[in-house]
Amino acid sequence: MQRNYFLLKALLLFILCFVLAAPNLRKEAEFAEIHIFRPKQFQGGAVVFQVLANAQKLVHLSNGSRSVLRVFNEGAIDFKLKASVFTSKTVSLGVVKGQKYYLKAGYDDGFGSKLSFVPIEENLGEGTFTDLRQYHRPKIKIIEDRQNRFRTLSEDDLYSESVKEIEQKEGSKPRLGWISPGKNYEKTEVNIFSLQLCLMSESDQLEVKIVHNGEIFEQLEDIPVSGKKCSYTYITNLNLALGANKIEIFLTDEFGESKFTRHVTFHEEKKNYKRGLALVIGNSDYSHTTNLVNPKNDAADIQKALERLNFEVMKFDNLSSSEMKKAIGNYLLKLEEYKTGVVFYAGHGIQHTGRNYLVPVDIQINNELEITGKCFDTGSIITRMNLMEVETSVIILDACRSNPFTDLKTRQTDSTNGLTGTDAPPGT
Repeated sequence: MQRNYFLLKALLLFILCFVLAAPNLRKEAEFAEIHIFRPKQFQGGAVVFQVLANAQKLVHLSNGSRSVLRVFNEGAIDFKLKASVFTSKTVSLGVVKGQKYYLKAGYDDGFGSKLSFVPIEENLGEGTFTDLRQYHRPKIKIIEDRQNRFRTLSEDDLYSESVKEIEQKEGSKPRLGWISPGKNYEKTEVNIFSLQLCLMSESDQLEVKIVHNGEIFEQLEDIPVSGKKCSYTYITNLNLALGANKIEIFLTDEFGESKFTRHVTFHEEKKNYKRGLALVIGNSDYSHTTNLVNPKNDAADIQKALERLNFEVMKFDNLSSSEMKKAIGNYLLKLEEYKTGVVFYAGHGIQHTGRNYLVPVDIQINNELEITGKCFDTGSIITRMNLMEVETSVIILDACRSNPFTDLKTRQTDSTNGLTGTDAPPGT
């Protein structure tokens, strides 16, 4: 009797344990788990991977990260790993509920030329997946699809947008990539400075505060970011104070606050310093062809603009052939003292045999053979500036595109078609 009592008690205890365990067993059999992981790798670590299933975007994998996808439908699924528009790798899996699958992402050669995305045997995959030394932070996501749970997953099925975290969400503080200033300490002779920042965050939104010499310059909230290498590019102009300028950047998101500092020193240009030498010519009043209203005015405007940029300007109006020859000659002689040369010409221009010519105000041309002797070849000016080893040459031709000499007898058809293109040496 006592023996039967113990047998009955053991049987009831077994049934109770089975009943308690049954929900967990049923729950485990409701889905398949796809473990996708990317162990830490030195080369190519800045590239963020994208994982797709049957063309549906699922998760992003940064270097040293992992994700768990729970799929509630059985059938064939094509998992695709993308590193860029041109690089991708596809793995096809036959998914069965209750099973675990492991997919390893990375680069075969470590340099990004061969993308790797392969299934791993369960015992080996589980060992790598659970080894925290392989990852920068523990961050696991579950993506569930319960809408179509009783149908086989096909290319037409969509994953739910809902995401559940089975671990406490963790991430790195926001980061900053300095575009300008590019160094910790920079010097400039211009008081307007272009501040350019590359903002990076693993959160969905980011706050930015710019502090210039202890005062808040600008503060932006709820900037949308996407966790890419450069989530958001911030560009603005700062008016620098004379001397040292301290620029502080504060970035804040759900993972914390980061501070970055750089210094820019502004020194005014020396009064006797000139950025370059400019020759400006405006020919308006012609003796033997149509007069032009704008060239003198345009030349005056260009002179003012160049002088504001601290150029020394040699400016002339209505030059005859001899005056134009003298002006160009004197300009080229003086240009030896400068690294940058600018030539601006407004007036009549003409092309002949594929070359452009500037027209003085006093000449009359009756035959195209007279063009080369009476006008000034722009190609010759460019060549002489290049031979002088000027670092930068700027040639601006503001000339009419019609032949100024209507009675000109031509054999070369291009003499009546306005100015032509010019092949310039490097630095021009």
